[in-house]
Amino acid sequence: MPKKITEWTKAQLVSVDLPTHGDTYTVISHQSVIDYVYTELANAGFKVVSETYRATADGQIAHGIHVLQYNSDPELSMMFAWTNSYNKQVRFKCGVGAYVNQAGTFMVHGDMGSWSRKHTGTADEETIATIKDQLKDAQMYYDQLKSDKDAMKEIKMNKRKQAQLLGILFAEYQILSTEQASMVRSEMSKPSHVFEDSSSLWAFYNYVTTALQASHPKTWMEDQRVLHYFISSVNNFSAASVPQPVIEAEVDPLTENYGQPENQLNILTEIERTEAEETSLELEPKTDLENLEILEDLEIEESASEAIEETVIYTDPVGNTFEVPVIPEVHNSDPEDEDWMDDISENVEQEKEEFQIAEDQEWTGENAHSASLEPTPENHTQFEKEMEDDFAFNFSDDEDDDAAFF
Repeated sequence: MPKKITEWTKAQLVSVDLPTHGDTYTVISHQSVIDYVYTELANAGFKVVSETYRATADGQIAHGIHVLQYNSDPELSMMFAWTNSYNKQVRFKCGVGAYVNQAGTFMVHGDMGSWSRKHTGTADEETIATIKDQLKDAQMYYDQLKSDKDAMKEIKMNKRKQAQLLGILFAEYQILSTEQASMVRSEMSKPSHVFEDSSSLWAFYNYVTTALQASHPKTWMEDQRVLHYFISSVNNFSAASVPQPVIEAEVDPLTENYGQPENQLNILTEIERTEAEETSLELEPKTDLENLEILEDLEIEESASEAIEETVIYTDPVGNTFEVPVIPEVHNSDPEDEDWMDDISENVEQEKEEFQIAEDQEWTGENAHSASLEPTPENHTQFEKEMEDDFAFNFSDDEDDDAAFF
């Protein structure tokens, strides 16, 4: 049989005996939670108008609701709620919501981020930190709920649409028990509170939150959150924008000259600049001088080889033959003038005509014999005499008897 959920006073709640668990489980007492909440609410500038506590029969699971003196909208007041347990069935959680003054129901935002802490390690310190985090954005959550409330008033819902939503919450999301679903159906037929438009989404929302007040303390905050998340998602309500902390860009001290005047040198600045220049030089591509010299030598050898391969054979008028390499000649004449080659040919022919050898030319000097290949008369006489001596033979029989001959 489920434990009966009843309302408790603050004195009754703080008198519940603390659990005795292992060393790794840090107990967060109901007394501590209430004290932390009141302290942080006061530090944030909020005053508690009323408070409500509900718990299981043995007080092992409890939640508290603190209505605050903050209502920029006359229909809504800000509230702060929390859930705590001694039997490890639920983690500590808390959050900011709204209290509907007319119906006595509650609204809990569907996206509160990380709002629960496990009872281990430094749970006490984390509990305080969690309360502070929620109160830091309290006004933002309240304004978001107020905006959602105004949007729900503008959305029309007939009985069929309300019944469809009821079925989804009961059968799919399972945040309503059979008894609570019957309570919603009764509210749809005979509302406990009169709304401006009973066929609006806002009226249906309050029908459901009225039934959720009978939820178990363990699931009440989560049921409230799921309801608001579902309604917001279906109708595309704008999400609450959590302000992000402004992080200043880190200033490079080099650009600020380390706090010194711009026209004053700073040793640290100069060191950094020098190191930056050295790094830049190291990154530049280096020229291999040895390889460069080798390439230049190869180019010279190739050029010389090409020059040697191109030779010309020349025979002078007296019959001497010469073989010389061709040396390119740079001609400064106009490239378009093609007559310069003809001029060179004419000069060569003219030199040949001028160079004639007389028939009676006598050659003198120690090298005169090499000046011409044509033999002189003296050479002929000497040659004939040598030939006679070499081939002289006696054909007579006078010496046939000579024994030495045979």
